[in-house]
Amino acid sequence: MTVIANTTLLIRRIGEVRRRREALVDRQDRLRGSLPQWALAPLQLVGLTANEIEGLMADLSEAEKRTGLDDVERELEQMDQQIEELENLLLTTPARSLDGIQAVLEMAVTRFRAQTVTDPGDVFYDYGDARILTFLERAAEDLRSLMTDGQRRAS
Repeated sequence: MTVIANTTLLIRRIGEVRRRREALVDRQDRLRGSLPQWALAPLQLVGLTANEIEGLMADLSEAEKRTGLDDVERELEQMDQQIEELENLLLTTPARSLDGIQAVLEMAVTRFRAQTVTDPGDVFYDYGDARILTFLERAAEDLRSLMTDGQRRAS
């Protein structure tokens, strides 16, 4: 991988890889939908003998290979590794401008928002995580406002 020493370019590259990853996840979901019905209902395996389960799992592996699901999963693993490498590079690359700081903060907020449940009625809701997300969103919004005000004053 080439070395990218600019925070903004790193953020952009991570965003590109994430978009490609999301498209691949959509493709994976479509391929899973094309698997035989028995492959989608693992709970039906209850009550089967070990040999029957082993046979069905072999059939499932073969069905996944025929639909290309194995290839998609390998691509996803490669993209996850690429994203992690880019994020590690981002963590070691200091931001040289407010724009760079804002880009890193926006990426962090977006990632945290995607994995944080904010509905108090949800079983997985965590008040502490939701509150941290609110603080991060507030900081990002304040920085956005300062940047916009600064740009208006400069022009």
